[in-house]
Amino acid sequence: MTAATRVHGHLIALAKPDKSLWTMILVAVVVLLLFFLMLRHFVRKHGGWRRCRRRAARELALTRQAFGEPLRAYRRHRRGVRTLARQLCDPRAGLLVRRSLDAAGAALAAVPGAFPYGLRTQPGWVAVQIAARRLPGPPAPWETEDGPGPQSWCLEAGHLDDAAVLPEALPRTGARVRPLPVAVGMADDACVHLDLAAGPRMITVEGDSAARTRLFQALAAQLDRSGSGASVTVTDGVHPHHRGERLDTVLRELEDSPPVEPEEAVTATTEVVVCAAPTREQARRLGALAASGTVVCLVDGPVPAHSWALRVDARGRVTAPELGLYADCAPLSRAVAAAVRADRRRSRRAPERHRTVEQAVEPRVRPEQRAPEPSGLSEEPTLPAPARTVTGSDLLSEPATARTRPAQASSHGDE
Repeated sequence: MTAATRVHGHLIALAKPDKSLWTMILVAVVVLLLFFLMLRHFVRKHGGWRRCRRRAARELALTRQAFGEPLRAYRRHRRGVRTLARQLCDPRAGLLVRRSLDAAGAALAAVPGAFPYGLRTQPGWVAVQIAARRLPGPPAPWETEDGPGPQSWCLEAGHLDDAAVLPEALPRTGARVRPLPVAVGMADDACVHLDLAAGPRMITVEGDSAARTRLFQALAAQLDRSGSGASVTVTDGVHPHHRGERLDTVLRELEDSPPVEPEEAVTATTEVVVCAAPTREQARRLGALAASGTVVCLVDGPVPAHSWALRVDARGRVTAPELGLYADCAPLSRAVAAAVRADRRRSRRAPERHRTVEQAVEPRVRPEQRAPEPSGLSEEPTLPAPARTVTGSDLLSEPATARTRPAQASSHGDE
């Protein structure tokens, strides 16, 4: 009896929900009910549940893309650096660029006012951009590239493996001009090159201050590399760690130098003047020298003269609508730095390799052995010449003939 009473008393002592707990439950139910009613009103106001789901999915996709864009931009930048560095460090790639421009120039020799000025390269694919009032039909092995971009001819992978497929350019009358290609950035997965000697021979870099300086110095470094075909003069004010000559002094020397004879070899280097912020009078003198075909001018900042203008924004996008140029130049500076370091390593290894080859081909004659005296009745045999070793500098050399173009046609390159 006592145990039953103890159990009954224990059951009666259980805690019961107090008034505050019931109040919280009722408030939560009311809030949920009000939220459902407001959501239903919002959904009906915006066209129903299906349209709201689509809109919510689109907003989530945009949010995910906005948060993931920095990572994708970093990966795209790294991929561009690797691609451009591979293109600039390979001597055969540079030779292919110049050979392609030369071959396209030779194919356009019979078309008045038509000339190649740019090039896009991918593994196994090359497209040469052509300036012409009307794009002529391409000869074999060239093909017309289909697309909304600038008019161009392209070569597929099967023709790029055989260098003999690309014909060498035939000499034209007038001033002889070598192609002077430089890489300006990446367009999708293609390396974009521009021939600085194809147009008015004055190129200005404009736009954002930091991005413009990086692009300008990267272009100047490419021209100053060995095998580029350019003799570069960097004036004072271009780089804070380089004290060059004053621009007035350089202009005076160029104006006093004798004009280039048309009979000179086509492998002669092209004079390039790199300057920053010239005055109006200096810009006029630079324009006169560029129009005469004496020099190629690369200028940091706008100038009041006939020129090609490369405009760069803060994100590293370089554009030139009149040239059909739209590229990302942000990876270019690091790629050029890698190419310059590769050139230094190659130049340090070149003397050692040259001495090794000389020791291998040097004939070893014993001191007591003497060559027999040639008699009048015997004919002196002709010894074959030793085999020539092909090095990286030889791959950068130009063929016997190169593209030529009248200087008068180059002044109308942007038409």
